[in-house]
Amino acid sequence: MRLSDFLRTDAEQILLAWDEFAATIAHDGQPMDQKALRDHAAQILTTIADDLDAPQSAAQQIAKSRGEGIRDRTTGDTAAETHADTRMVAGFGIDAMLTEYRALRASVLRMWATSRDRQADAEDLQQLTRFNEAIDQAIAESVARYTEQVDRSTNLFMGMLGHDIRNPLGTIRLATELLVRSGQVSAGAAQPVVNAAKRIQSIVELIIDFSRAQSSGVMPISVGAGELSSIFENVINETRVRHPSTPIVLQGRELDTHGQWDEGRMGQLLSNLLENAILYGARGTPVTVALAAEADHVSFSVHNLGKVIPGHDCERLFEPHRRGEGAEERRSLHGMGLGLYICREIVRSHHGTLAVRSTEGEGTTFFGSLPRQQPAAAERTPIPR
Repeated sequence: MRLSDFLRTDAEQILLAWDEFAATIAHDGQPMDQKALRDHAAQILTTIADDLDAPQSAAQQIAKSRGEGIRDRTTGDTAAETHADTRMVAGFGIDAMLTEYRALRASVLRMWATSRDRQADAEDLQQLTRFNEAIDQAIAESVARYTEQVDRSTNLFMGMLGHDIRNPLGTIRLATELLVRSGQVSAGAAQPVVNAAKRIQSIVELIIDFSRAQSSGVMPISVGAGELSSIFENVINETRVRHPSTPIVLQGRELDTHGQWDEGRMGQLLSNLLENAILYGARGTPVTVALAAEADHVSFSVHNLGKVIPGHDCERLFEPHRRGEGAEERRSLHGMGLGLYICREIVRSHHGTLAVRSTEGEGTTFFGSLPRQQPAAAERTPIPR
């Protein structure tokens, strides 16, 4: 029996095996609608069977490998895309969905081999090759749709988070300021409330930045002409107000540091590096920010004295949720371990590099290098991690 005919005549047995396997996969969602699942699972098998019987050119083979499958005339979706939608709603992880496809492939081939009473010929081998191509195509379509839905859900959540938390935080800060101005609350009594609101705001911003960088692969930026020294000087002045007991020195402000920068992101970058240097540096010792200018690049460094960062920690310090040794004791007061990760993503989005060196004699220094000009959108290539 041809493989395409087997998929049609033995569809019920194949689907039963698929159902039994799916029931063994642990997931956090709700019980699935088995009838709906059966409908589009059967459609996947029918689509594959029809594909095996249809002539296929080399161009069609390449198109299918790109996930350009047959689409439903009503919904515009392929059966595999519908399957991905259903699995996501049901609470399946993408790894569980891929496991399903592997099980389907293995079940079909095992059952087909058992049903045969002769050796495979050239036509059978061709159908076997086409079947594997069709399964791979279904996997590509399902993964693409699943990823698209995850990105869409993430963006929706980030929008809701930013809007629904920023607004009440703004109200809290405004109301606190009004209470202080009216004399109903002293400035000293109101300061903890203002600080807490600012802290929550910074956490929200970190979560949003982290999610955007994770979902899109690179942090979105909006660049314009500007002087990096001016941006850094403003951030340093703001940081001095927050940390009056820590001397902060800026070197190289007289240099030509013009270029194309996202001013907000550059300010966020230096602010995070300064907060990190002040938090983990030796108390009372200065933090030094140095600028250097080259023809095509502008470099910067942030240096502090204090406990040395071990070499193995230097290599992983920019990973999300990572901290150096001895940092956990300050974790409850100083965030989620995303600050340096965000710094690296900001530099990457500007096509630059960021590294750290820490020694007993020299202290800890973060080094960054940024090209003055950013490539046009049409000229951009993927930024390596």
